[in-house]
Amino acid sequence: MAAIPDRGDRSSADADQRVRFAAAREPQVFGTRAADDDFPYAFYGLSPIEGDVIERHDSVTAYATATSLGADEIVALVRANSEPHAEPMVAIHQQTGALLAYTDRILWWTKVPGQEHPLVQQTSFEGDDGRQWHWQNEIFRDVDEGGKTYDWEAWVCVAEPTPTLWTPAYAARSEKQRRSTRARNSYQARMRGYGTLNAGADQVDPVDIYDRDQWVCKLCHRAMNPSAEWPDPWSATLDHIQPVAESGAHTAENLQAAHWICNIRKGDTWGPGEAQPS
Repeated sequence: MAAIPDRGDRSSADADQRVRFAAAREPQVFGTRAADDDFPYAFYGLSPIEGDVIERHDSVTAYATATSLGADEIVALVRANSEPHAEPMVAIHQQTGALLAYTDRILWWTKVPGQEHPLVQQTSFEGDDGRQWHWQNEIFRDVDEGGKTYDWEAWVCVAEPTPTLWTPAYAARSEKQRRSTRARNSYQARMRGYGTLNAGADQVDPVDIYDRDQWVCKLCHRAMNPSAEWPDPWSATLDHIQPVAESGAHTAENLQAAHWICNIRKGDTWGPGEAQPS
């Protein structure tokens, strides 16, 4: 029986993250959190380990290795079609007794109680109570304490599929990257207008500069309102101390916080002020 083809490596977890998350830990219960929590589901690492239990909206799935369950036929199936020493995991749905065997994100086998042929890949089925259930590979994208991206993935049996979700930390990181990329692209577009193609520019998040300068305009020395947005003339902007018109660099050292209207009035002149330390 052929495995479902790998759908591509969506996870950006690197080797260091894989080693760290693979370190020995005790099995845990990962539940559905309160509605007012910042993220709806508990999880840890890259995927469940043997003994973990996942609860999603009152649907419970437990995890064990195929070897520990004595499922020799599943072990043989996987090893004959994958790595010789691959260790398949089995997800066990508490409400129905349905089983699913997998390695990484490859689904190998499912079994629904009462089905005539056990070696099938049936991801949707009807329980004894007439309720419809679905095996789903849930995916949550997060960042570790060093800001590196990784994915949590787990086969869970649920009545209603859960969406692929970003954690607040990953969403904030993505927004930070969006801001810094937009600022860099704007600088490079201006440099092209002055005849310099492919100008070098650092990835600098404007908010980092505003925070560094304590949200004080370095041109008028008055406070800036973080909630003010363009085209409000008093919204925050990045000012290049050495102006772009004179090939001023797009670096933290050459950037300072300024009101938009103050930046417009300054135009293509130097300063005032020196760049603050980054």
